[in-house]
Amino acid sequence: MNRDWGMNDMGTSIIDGTVTATDVKRTAGDMTIFKTIDFLRDDGTSQSLNNAVTRKDVTEMLQPGTRGRFYGFSALDIGGIHGVRTADGRAAFAYPGGNNQKIFLMAAIVGGAFVAFMVATRGEIPLFGAAALILGVVGYIFMGKGARETRAQFDGDSGYVPTPAGAD
Repeated sequence: MNRDWGMNDMGTSIIDGTVTATDVKRTAGDMTIFKTIDFLRDDGTSQSLNNAVTRKDVTEMLQPGTRGRFYGFSALDIGGIHGVRTADGRAAFAYPGGNNQKIFLMAAIVGGAFVAFMVATRGEIPLFGAAALILGVVGYIFMGKGARETRAQFDGDSGYVPTPAGAD
């Protein structure tokens, strides 16, 4: 069964199960985009995540055969895995949305500067500058909210103990 992320625009989810297959689309720096990550959930169903983004610490734990709890997120235009707690006791958290938050901040700064310049020199508010300012502010706020939600989800689940393999 191929399921969508199962989340709204800003959200987190949990997958308890085992990684069965991964297909890396590309890697740049400490970021990896997977074409797919396939899981066999503890309830016996399968789930595939498409275009999942991860950072290095989490990526290294997403190997076929890894069993545990996988923490998913969806924030505006990206979704991925931000944390892993394995059945053998390893844990990693790495939210991959920080670069997008910086991009939105830059859009807000550039848009705001352009609006200020045009108002000062021509007495007009440019639509492009205003749109960049608004989009930048809104995106920055939502990406920051996503970072806080993922950290709270991961930290709030620190007592996770996996069920024994094969148990219902």
